[in-house]
Amino acid sequence: MIKAKTKELKPGDIIAEHILNPEGQVLLAAGTTLSEKTISLLALWGVHEIRLREEKDTDDDLRLSLQFDEIIAKNSQLFDKIKTIAETEPTEITSIFNEKSSQQYGDISHKFSKILLDLKESKDITSLTVIANIICKYATTTTGVLAYTLQREITADRHENLINHSMSVAIISAKIAKLLGYSEDAIHTIVLGALIHDIGKIQLPDNIFSKDDCKSLEEQSLYQGHVQAGYDLVKSLGLPREATLILLHHHEYLDGSGFPLHLSAAKIHPYAQIVGYANLFDSLLHEKGTTPDFFAIRTKLTQEGATKFNTAIIDIFDHYLESFDFNLNVELNDGRKAEIIYNHPFFMSLVVRTDNGQFIDLSKNKDVFIAKLTL
Repeated sequence: MIKAKTKELKPGDIIAEHILNPEGQVLLAAGTTLSEKTISLLALWGVHEIRLREEKDTDDDLRLSLQFDEIIAKNSQLFDKIKTIAETEPTEITSIFNEKSSQQYGDISHKFSKILLDLKESKDITSLTVIANIICKYATTTTGVLAYTLQREITADRHENLINHSMSVAIISAKIAKLLGYSEDAIHTIVLGALIHDIGKIQLPDNIFSKDDCKSLEEQSLYQGHVQAGYDLVKSLGLPREATLILLHHHEYLDGSGFPLHLSAAKIHPYAQIVGYANLFDSLLHEKGTTPDFFAIRTKLTQEGATKFNTAIIDIFDHYLESFDFNLNVELNDGRKAEIIYNHPFFMSLVVRTDNGQFIDLSKNKDVFIAKLTL
């Protein structure tokens, strides 16, 4: 369903909702196919804009969309009230970002960096276990925890990128495991495996850090070797078997297209599936030289991930991302700042509210779209 100016209408267009007079009487019923005469009548009645049905629209789509428009119309003052409360009583309705949580994220990253860098020589898994405990608590109790992984940027420092990526994957993995109902002990093991999943990259040449850096089959083989290199680094540390299997299996996919062992679905450890999915999400989110398109990433995860990962992981994390969209700040393609307030019944389409209070349904306004997140 889209909005159209009366002067832009043409014969054959189909009305998506009733055209009413001021008394509420139906002038033209929803579903009417416009003719030259009815278009002229609309102009005569002073109707400047109407909603038209599109080919893809189903009756349920239209019903839900119109219901939402009615909710927005009746509750605009409520949204204003919520915004006022958020500004005047931040202890009750807080921002998705929290200064204390941001500081905690930085502190954990700093401590983990030292531990991972020295792990080969120190063999200190006690400190690593403590960090895993801290991350478990942080990831499962911090509101909008994913927001803190979104803030980081790719830098020129390979070690810093490795630390940041490993932290993000651990946090995302903990969140997924919690949503799936895993026990605290299982979540701890998953986080431990996530923290070390890419430790083998320490051994890679400077010009190869991700698969996107590979320019030849030889470089691709070197990159894939980080899994075995990582296993060689940790195999004698006395880590839980499941944590080691996470490292070995985090690039294995259900369809057998993964590496290094090309395992079939039944042989991939379920913990590794969680970490592998978190790894893919974070890698897509922080691809070099690109601005992350949060919505395209969701589509890629749900569509392309279907053959590679357990659908329970895909579904539950995508549902979490839906809730995370709420109140995200964005910039529209025309430069306006807005916040996402609703996931529209149309698939992957959102409703935003601009700084001046205008509600925009992106499923109907085809010329307006989200250009980027403004965290």
